[in-house]
Amino acid sequence: MTMSNRRPLRRALFLGAWTLTVVVAAPADAAPGKTIDFPSGQQLYQDHCATCHGADATGNGPMAQVLKEPPADLTGISIRAGGAFPAGQVVEIIRYGGNLAGHGTMPGHGAAVMPVWGRVFSEEGGGGKGGGAFSRRAVIELKRYLESIQRKAP
Repeated sequence: MTMSNRRPLRRALFLGAWTLTVVVAAPADAAPGKTIDFPSGQQLYQDHCATCHGADATGNGPMAQVLKEPPADLTGISIRAGGAFPAGQVVEIIRYGGNLAGHGTMPGHGAAVMPVWGRVFSEEGGGGKGGGAFSRRAVIELKRYLESIQRKAP
């Protein structure tokens, strides 16, 4: 392939990647060309998790004392999981509720182990395909934030 033949190919690949990014990142009802401000994982944590788990993620939020079982210290997920951050399990817990070894069950939340944030994020994103895309991104951003605040084993 000559240099002049590569340029259109690169342009096509760039435009395809850019289009995919815009379609995946933007809600279905977003205006074309409109920039979407998406909350950071830290902001999502403060808005949705800090009430129970605390601003510092150590399980000391203002609602902690009224729950039947104290919220987990989210800065020790990796330690409780044997040293490696269990990203897949954390994503599943955020999306669907559930239990992580050492995380404990949370009867204060009712039958579910904890709120099903995937559904909440989908509704915040406007439902439908746009809400689903918003939910997936919110869960990943929140997982990244939790991974960034892990304590090292003593």
